[in-house]
Amino acid sequence: MDSHTVISIVAALENDASVIDHFLDHLSQQLSAHYRFFEIIIVDDGSTDDTRRILEKKMKEVQRVRYMRLSRSFGRDVALSAGIESAVGDYVVTMNPTCDPVECIPDLVAKCRTTGGIVHGVATNLSERSVFREVFGNLFRKYCKKHLGVELRRGAEDFRVMSRQAVNALLQVRVHSRYLRVLTLTLGYQHDFFDYAMKERRDTSSSGLFVAEVSTAVDLLAANTRHPLRVVTLAGIAGAAINLAYAAYVLAIYLLKQNVAEGWTTLSLQLSGMFFFLCLILAVISEYVGAILGEVRSRPLYFISHEANSSVLLEDTVQSSIVRESNENPEL
Repeated sequence: MDSHTVISIVAALENDASVIDHFLDHLSQQLSAHYRFFEIIIVDDGSTDDTRRILEKKMKEVQRVRYMRLSRSFGRDVALSAGIESAVGDYVVTMNPTCDPVECIPDLVAKCRTTGGIVHGVATNLSERSVFREVFGNLFRKYCKKHLGVELRRGAEDFRVMSRQAVNALLQVRVHSRYLRVLTLTLGYQHDFFDYAMKERRDTSSSGLFVAEVSTAVDLLAANTRHPLRVVTLAGIAGAAINLAYAAYVLAIYLLKQNVAEGWTTLSLQLSGMFFFLCLILAVISEYVGAILGEVRSRPLYFISHEANSSVLLEDTVQSSIVRESNENPEL
């Protein structure tokens, strides 16, 4: 790799104070051994534990660390997006400090440098899930592949590397419901996948996880595709057609059959007409809601309440390197 290539690591924390020491020590050692220029960006997603205190203490020991604390919890994807926006590297790596292995970063970056675009890490040692959750997950991924045009792989979460070109494209997308696993797949660049084994740095609980997965799936679809609204539109049109056909049936009975119950014709026509217009209105509103959905995203994605830096930053390293090289090559 070019000795002047800059690597940016973006990691999001939320009440993960217990993993900070080990994570930053290991990460700094790996980066120092493989890269000349790098930076570590830690985004605190509104933690309520000792994350800030421990991080600010740790930054006195570990160099090239930038710390950003959000004003509240905005979600991991928004926190990672905040870090990506401030990253200056030629390659930007996003990761989850609680489970993603730092020793895989050089291989991940090397693959991205070879292929370009984005390389997505795919965890191979996932825990087993119930049959119901597995079936639900498979159906959801097939739906996304068909209607979103993206291939969501189980195990592909936060661990990825993006080239600077892909990062610049991602920064132009300002939707509030940010799901990077989908957004990064819709940018149109070369996509590759990298298998790795997760290393849990703290105990995790799966209680209530399925409810969270369902909520995430609904939000993801609402933010990235109008297909559910289009289904509602088609259902409304179908309902309107059925009620129109029923109105024709009522008129036919009235004209062709003797001894029709008094009031049946007018009541049936009233009901069928009312539901015809309701279904038709629902179909039209559904289409306009879908159009409006993409026009109302104007609020900032996040707010930063505090920032801190290590005593030595990437800029200091670059400047000192330039001065040293100039001294070593006076003819230049």
